Amino acid sequence: MKFGNPRRRSAAAITALVAASVALAACTPADGGREADGPVTLDVWGWNPDEASAPGYFDKFEAENPDIKVNYRFIQASDYVNAVRLAATTADGPDVFGLQVGVFPEQFAPLTLDLTPYLEDELGSDWADKLNGSDQYNVDGKQVAAPWYMSSGGFMWVNMSVADELGLAVPTTLDELVAFNRAAEAIGKKGLVQGAKDGFANLDLFQIVANQVEPGYFYSALAGDEDFDSTEMIEALEAWQELFTSGAVQEGALGMTAYPDANDARITGQAAMIPFGSWQFRDATNARMAQYAETYGDEAIADTVFMPADFPLVVEGGTPGSLFGGPDVGWAVSAQSDAKDAAARLVNWLTSSETGLSVLSDALRPPALIGSSIDLSDVKTPEQAAAIEEFITRGESLVGPREVSNPDVKEALVTALSAVASGQLSPADAAAQIQSAIDAA
Repeated sequence: MKFGNPRRRSAAAITALVAASVALAACTPADGGREADGPVTLDVWGWNPDEASAPGYFDKFEAENPDIKVNYRFIQASDYVNAVRLAATTADGPDVFGLQVGVFPEQFAPLTLDLTPYLEDELGSDWADKLNGSDQYNVDGKQVAAPWYMSSGGFMWVNMSVADELGLAVPTTLDELVAFNRAAEAIGKKGLVQGAKDGFANLDLFQIVANQVEPGYFYSALAGDEDFDSTEMIEALEAWQELFTSGAVQEGALGMTAYPDANDARITGQAAMIPFGSWQFRDATNARMAQYAETYGDEAIADTVFMPADFPLVVEGGTPGSLFGGPDVGWAVSAQSDAKDAAARLVNWLTSSETGLSVLSDALRPPALIGSSIDLSDVKTPEQAAAIEEFITRGESLVGPREVSNPDVKEALVTALSAVASGQLSPADAAAQIQSAIDAA
């Protein structure tokens, strides 16, 4: 899962925040007081793994590291960034916290420990060549976080129980998608459900649309190598708007979060499809479905088959199927932690230990450690396993990164996407506004 779009602080507020954190860090012992006193309890915050999955990682870590206890706090994606940004400036905040790529490594760099020496000790001097996406967490030579696992977006997940109930095939075109949604609405359900209240969900879906217009152009435009206020991007924004005006996206989408609202609807069978990516691979396993059945109090959920499928072609004459992505989660150690060595040991265990990697493998999450694999033995059906293998293979050739690295450009993008979806801004005006943000950056 990805966490939501933050509201940027003013330059003065960020400067004050960083200055305060650096001053506090100067007063913190290098090895931390707790580590000298015996058993350590690490406070770990994240939006991923969720509450149901977290014990699978941290219980095994504690078994292999009996001198360290983990207190994991799960925070919903929509609240995560603001909670961690404030807490990481104090000694009462997390020792270890999850961090997304994009704008966040640079924003959080002053608040984190440089993990370089710890990664060198664990993996050797060539550690950066062993961890996929490590460069995306490197800020001016400081390793802000260690990448945990890789993910790709650009497709969707289908609740086949709903599709079978409707007697309809998975839609492959805009017309088929609209017809599918209408059929679902006729029985009191939703077809495609989009958590359009969350900027990250809109950015994911827009990338699908933009890559249908011309694969990769979106990323070149963000880099300034192409114009964003071009025919290609205006066409992409027009197609984006049509998703909301045609009925391809459910009514009220702009008031629904991706997690938990839209995701709950998909899992419980109130919606058939959601534009999520490889971070939901585990939804194809027996273990995950049993967890869902217990969480939602419905034994029938355990028998549900979730199938990954390409998003319908919504751009006439376009190219479907492009995937985008990179590291999904990285683990950072707070500069305020008074248990830095223990915290770094946990990060190394999660990202490179045999046991930690086996838990990732069981969860169908491709580790960032190069040469690792995932275990498909618990996947419910051969059809699901074949589809996952196909998407993993395609994920080795990504058309671009999932995240936007400049905070001002990202803010302009998510704001414009919401305004276009609601009809408050035309596609052409939105493209011009985004171009202005790119120019200023």
